[in-house]
Amino acid sequence: MQVLLNYILEEMETFLANWTTYMEEAGYLEHTTAKKEDCIQSLRGLIEPIRSLLYNDPSSLRFSAILQNSREIADFLVQTGRRHQARGIQAEMFFGCFKTLLHAVEDIVLQSDFPEEQKLRKYVDLRRIVDAIETITIADWDDPAGDTTCDTLAAKNRSLTLEKNKYENIFEATSDIVVVINDAGTILEMNGAARDRFGLDSLNDTLFDHIGLPEYTVGVFLERYPHSRSHEVSIKEGAAIYSMVIVPLKKVSLASPGYVIILSDITAVVDHRTQLEQLVLKRTEDLGKSEQLFRSLFTSAGEGILLVDTSLTIVQANEKAAKMFGMTSPRLEGATCLKIIHPDSIANLREAASIEEGDIWHGEVNGITGNGEVFPASVTVNKFALGGEVFLHLIVHNITRQKAMEKYLREEKTKAEEMNITLRNVMKSIDRDKEEFELSIAQKVTTSIIPSLQKMAAEENREVRDMYMKILGDQLAGLSRSSSAISNKDIIRLTKSEVQVCQMIQSGSTSKDIADGMAISIETVQTHRKNIRRKLGLSGRDVNLYAYLNR
Repeated sequence: MQVLLNYILEEMETFLANWTTYMEEAGYLEHTTAKKEDCIQSLRGLIEPIRSLLYNDPSSLRFSAILQNSREIADFLVQTGRRHQARGIQAEMFFGCFKTLLHAVEDIVLQSDFPEEQKLRKYVDLRRIVDAIETITIADWDDPAGDTTCDTLAAKNRSLTLEKNKYENIFEATSDIVVVINDAGTILEMNGAARDRFGLDSLNDTLFDHIGLPEYTVGVFLERYPHSRSHEVSIKEGAAIYSMVIVPLKKVSLASPGYVIILSDITAVVDHRTQLEQLVLKRTEDLGKSEQLFRSLFTSAGEGILLVDTSLTIVQANEKAAKMFGMTSPRLEGATCLKIIHPDSIANLREAASIEEGDIWHGEVNGITGNGEVFPASVTVNKFALGGEVFLHLIVHNITRQKAMEKYLREEKTKAEEMNITLRNVMKSIDRDKEEFELSIAQKVTTSIIPSLQKMAAEENREVRDMYMKILGDQLAGLSRSSSAISNKDIIRLTKSEVQVCQMIQSGSTSKDIADGMAISIETVQTHRKNIRRKLGLSGRDVNLYAYLNR
């Protein structure tokens, strides 16, 4: 039975079509206000309680068991009967409509693909259950007293009247044009706004004559303007623009032919929409120009530019970036940054990717070309959101030349520092030489010049003084020489007289000049010369003592 009940509900459209036909043939359709939803609910109200009771206790679905123990199975039909009775519907019409519903259900059962024997058995079981439901409903229909029925009917009539007046007031108060037409397009009813627009005498006219479509029929009209959709129409050329909705009266009641036409003045809305469309068009054009400018700048920029998503996949790359990495733009786009960044720089790139939206990161990485060559690059990263997605904007600059220049400058700086050290050492050496030169002059002044001055001052003989003057002149001229040819070691080994003899020989004095100057004999001078040569290591050598002392 459950299978049959499910099958009946699945054939809902067939049921609705059959029930409408049977209602019309029986003369009930023109008196009903039931909508499609009501008809669907009527079938479900019959089938669902049976399914529920069958699920809980299959053995209770016998005629006698339902009348005695399961009368709640008829609650839906009972309540429906009470509502119709209160509206003044006679029992004949109510139960007649119920019978047409059963006929539509029977057609579905008889047209099913179940085996004939099984089909007949299930059909008989279903009819017995429905007979029990109908019996319970008839008993309830006849139960209320006459006065109670009249009072209920009067209350329902008052309620319906109030509802009717309320909707009539709404119908008249709305500024929308509302017109009711029949299947021929004739105006049957209209509200105040429609009367003001079409005239008081427009009842029974064809609607199409008033909306500039005199050649239209209802069929053509509905084909161009399908119902249950909104359409924009202009009743007269250049006049107001209306939003038109067509509502079939069958949606209100299956027995109601015709259509409700609702026209809402949307001229201001359309004008505003036109302005917005123009604004959108202008902004779209501006956006297109901006996009062209961006693409031009992006393509021709002097720096490499990469657009990267959060997974470090390259979304877009300009020509400069493609050339920098030794690839074409199509090959670069779609690749991961991990393929163009050296492993030792991946940590830097991930750090850049972790910045907050709107922040900027600067740093250096090592890039890899398509040929596997590694080059240093400076990178500026900016994170931004676009279309609900987050992207990284990378500006990449190859700094190979910069790094080479930095290396060259570092080397030049090192060389300059080494040169400075060398210069400082030279200056120290010069200072030492200067000190030694000053010491040498001081020694000459002390050992030669001052003694000569003293002897010259003490000498009475004019010729001897002249000789001392000549020696003193030579000694003063010799002060400009860098140093004495006799080392300090040799001077220490020489006696004072021997040193004096060396100085006089160095100044160009002859042995006689030396003898006269020192008041000694020539033989003594020769002895001094012999001792000096020995102490200076010149004995037995063919070296002139004057040349040696002035070398």
